Amino acid sequence: MIGLPELNELLVAHNCLHEISIQLNEDGMAYDLSLSISASEKVGTDVVRIRFIDISQFTSRDFGGGLTQLMHMNVNKLDSGLDRMRYQLSDLEDGKLSFYFSSFSVA
Repeated sequence: MIGLPELNELLVAHNCLHEISIQLNEDGMAYDLSLSISASEKVGTDVVRIRFIDISQFTSRDFGGGLTQLMHMNVNKLDSGLDRMRYQLSDLEDGKLSFYFSSFSVA
């Protein structure tokens, strides 16, 4: 398992979106978001897959119409006192993507 600083380094280095999907988790009580990103749009480039668990307040804009780049994504740890929402991901440059989540895993 990687920590928050390593996750943020991955997100900055890998800005080309390959796939984004949202699915109901195994318990059927929350949604998980899977993000597949790479450092380049070239075929055969290594893809990093990140699963964000128990997402909420998901927002997106300006996706599609060609290659979508998520420039300078960043995750912040929240100190809001909310039990489930421990982190927030946001695209700092263009505001294309934002959501809250409780935990994550990287594959």
